[in-house]
Amino acid sequence: MTKHDRMSTLFFVGLAIAIGVESIRLGPRSLSNPGPGLIPLGAGLFLGILSLIAFARTFKSSSKRDAPEKAIGFNWKGISALASMVAFGFLVNPLGFRVVTFLWMGFLCRWIGKMGWKGTIITSVAATFFTWLLFEYFLELRFPRGIFGV
Repeated sequence: MTKHDRMSTLFFVGLAIAIGVESIRLGPRSLSNPGPGLIPLGAGLFLGILSLIAFARTFKSSSKRDAPEKAIGFNWKGISALASMVAFGFLVNPLGFRVVTFLWMGFLCRWIGKMGWKGTIITSVAATFFTWLLFEYFLELRFPRGIFGV
């Protein structure tokens, strides 16, 4: 299995290099005067660093890694996470950004992450607040208010 892991991580290193080359061609400029290539360059660097870390980890042997993998059944959590993202897109206009973000984070924390109610509520409130702070307060982007006006 490590042979396949190494091949896949090297693929992503190559993809990161291609992203970096194209973003430099677009012109990243600087943080104070960003160009169209700045965000792709950052994403390519991030992908490259993570891929190199994953590649280095393939050389670390463990008995658990070498054990044969179990057959994987139907992944309901993955399907429900994908469905919740689609539902987020449809519900953000009628219900509003803050309400839908709170409910979506609650669903992800409780159902997908198996968190307790206290952790779910704290995480949902914090995620909603910080996304509001970043996008609406600092970046001055306005999201839909929804039927509740929030």
